[in-house]
Amino acid sequence: MAKGPYHRHIGRHTQKFCSKAVKRSNNETQKKIFFVAAICADELIASLIGVDNKRQIAPFKVRKLKNKILKPHITMALRIYMSALLTLISVEKKLLLQQTGMDEDGLLQAWCWIFEYLPSDMKLFDEVMMPSYQQGGIERLGFLVGKELSKRIFEDDHANSPEEIKILQDIMVEDAAVIMGLLQINNMEAV
Repeated sequence: MAKGPYHRHIGRHTQKFCSKAVKRSNNETQKKIFFVAAICADELIASLIGVDNKRQIAPFKVRKLKNKILKPHITMALRIYMSALLTLISVEKKLLLQQTGMDEDGLLQAWCWIFEYLPSDMKLFDEVMMPSYQQGGIERLGFLVGKELSKRIFEDDHANSPEEIKILQDIMVEDAAVIMGLLQINNMEAV
């Protein structure tokens, strides 16, 4: 069976991440969280590069993609978005750690191993994304994610429009809510 642009650009990475999540997860909650994070990143990046339309990102459609988006740009874009999700769900760190049965170091190590973080990804998360979110909330995080994704995906290097940033913020909040919903369901089942 021939594999198209979606599989070549995005799908193969998501499959690998999910396969690694199965190997690394010690319980269903861990596996679900890693799967959802991978799938959310997959859907957004696939929509941005035009190989899938699961996300409504109309303002981005007028932007010109890079002529050739290299594998490192795609995987970095996926990890940028997954880092944004991790930043947002870390607000409920106690519940996250309780439901996954992991300590903070264990969760971060698993996340980095499953999603193949490079030192530059960890530095971006630790030194830029977390402090930005802590200082400026979802508005600052949305701005930062838009800027970092644009550098890797789009030809033009201009700042994201307010509409683009708002769309990213809404998608990030929706996706984080899905993950938090999984934690809440598991928390209710445990009671």
